[in-house]
Amino acid sequence: MVLLATSPGPGGASSVLTAAEQSMPFFGGEVKATLSIPNFFHNFDEDKQQLKDDKLKQYLIKAIEKLG
Repeated sequence: MVLLATSPGPGGASSVLTAAEQSMPFFGGEVKATLSIPNFFHNFDEDKQQLKDDKLKQYLIKAIEKLG
């Protein structure tokens, strides 16, 4: 699985993401990748339903590719 987290602040919910990643094995989950998206309202275009930042888009693509 790929775990994603975001928040309106610069931390991108990274502490929640870390907790989720560490707990997944206890539920039988195999985490292949994680990605934290900071500053949600700055980095996500709600009208287009996509990330604005090309670097974050590439990180997301690489995370998804790890599922294969």
